[in-house]
Amino acid sequence: MAIQAFTDGQPHSTISILDRGLAYGDGLFETMLLRNGQIYLWKYHQRRLTQGLKALSIQIDESLLQAHLKSVHNATLSSKPQIHKLIVTRGEGGKGYCPDTDQSPTFISFISPLNYSMLNKGVKAHICRQKLYANPYLAGLKTLNQLPYVLASQERLHTDFQEGLLFSDKGYLIEATARNVFLVSGNQLLTPLLNDCGVEGVMRKWIIEVIVPTHNLEVIEANVNIERLKFADEVFLCNSIHGIWPLTQCVNEQEEIFNWPLGDKTLLLRAFIHKSLFN
Repeated sequence: MAIQAFTDGQPHSTISILDRGLAYGDGLFETMLLRNGQIYLWKYHQRRLTQGLKALSIQIDESLLQAHLKSVHNATLSSKPQIHKLIVTRGEGGKGYCPDTDQSPTFISFISPLNYSMLNKGVKAHICRQKLYANPYLAGLKTLNQLPYVLASQERLHTDFQEGLLFSDKGYLIEATARNVFLVSGNQLLTPLLNDCGVEGVMRKWIIEVIVPTHNLEVIEANVNIERLKFADEVFLCNSIHGIWPLTQCVNEQEEIFNWPLGDKTLLLRAFIHKSLFN
C-alpha cells in the first residue's frame, strides 16, 4: 500500500511553495495510530496539538480540522492499523519571519501502513553525539522544527542500532529520537523531566495518567544522568505508534556497553498496551 496524501481534506500530494510550514517550519505535527477510521488516544493528541497551536499563536477553525480528518478517514478506511501523520501549518503570507494576523492554516495528512513488531528480544540503542538545547517555551511540543532529531537519527545509519538516546547539553537524558524513555526500579517508573526540551509523547502521557494508577506503580519525573540510566533495573522506550520497545542494550560515546534484562514490569506494560491498542 502506497502512502496516501491529503491537503485540506482533498487527495493531494502538493502544497504551495509559499507555505510557511515549508519555508520556516512554522507549524506542528502529530503522528497517530489509525484503525477503522478511529484515531487511538486522540484526546491526548488533540490536547498536545491545541497547546502547540496556542504557543505558536496559530488560529484554526476546529470544524475545518474535523472535516479534514473525516474526509481523510473516509477515503482510507481500513480494519488494519495505519499511521496517520497530521501536519498543521500557519499557511501562506506574512513578510519574512513575521506572519500575517489573518492567515488560513493548511491541514496536511499522510496515511501509511503500519508494520507492528513486538521486538521480543528487545532493542539496541546508542547515545547520540547530537544534544538537545533548552527552549522552555516550546518544550514538550511537536513542532515542525525537528533538525536535531534528523541529525541524531543520521548517526545510526549503517549501524545495527534501532534507536538513539538524546541528552541535553546539561548532561541529562531527555528521550530517544522518536520515543520517550522510562527507567524501572522496583515498582517505580522514572521518566526524564521535559521542562526545558524534548517532546511530551502521547504514550508517555497515557502511561503516567492511566496505566500507572491501574498497575500499582509509582511514576516520578526527574532529571536523569548517565549513572542513573546505567544502574536502572529495566529500561523501555515508548510512543503512540509502536507501544513499548524494551531497551536491553545501549552503547555510549566511549563504546561502553550498558545491558538491561527484558524485565517483568516492561513485559507487563507492553502486553497491556498491545492488548488495548493492537488487538
